[in-house]
Amino acid sequence: MLGKYLSDKKNPMSAKETIGDGLAGKTPIASFLTKIGKMQSAGCRLCKMARETQGESTDSLADETHGHINSAGCEVMATTVMAAHHSIWRHLYDSMHAAQKPKSKLKFVTLDKESNMNTLWR
Repeated sequence: MLGKYLSDKKNPMSAKETIGDGLAGKTPIASFLTKIGKMQSAGCRLCKMARETQGESTDSLADETHGHINSAGCEVMATTVMAAHHSIWRHLYDSMHAAQKPKSKLKFVTLDKESNMNTLWR
């Protein structure tokens, strides 16, 4: 999917360069800015603001990296990341369900229920 986007000549070069910089770890996130001496702390600025707003300690913040911001580990981004995850899962589920052959004995886990190893294999 990423390769298709990057090779499409209709997409602007500036957008492709931004993606490349992100993949190379060269965007202005705290871990990179600390590495080049532009910031003193690599701690996540989003988590710091959230904790300050809630009156909590800002000690021991996770490093602000692409992985942190794009995971549910970032206190501010968690809801957005989970919503994106669920949206992708719904699309994947619908695609698998649509491609399933009528005679298949496979039963896909439904979207509205949580499953664990005890309930998954029936």
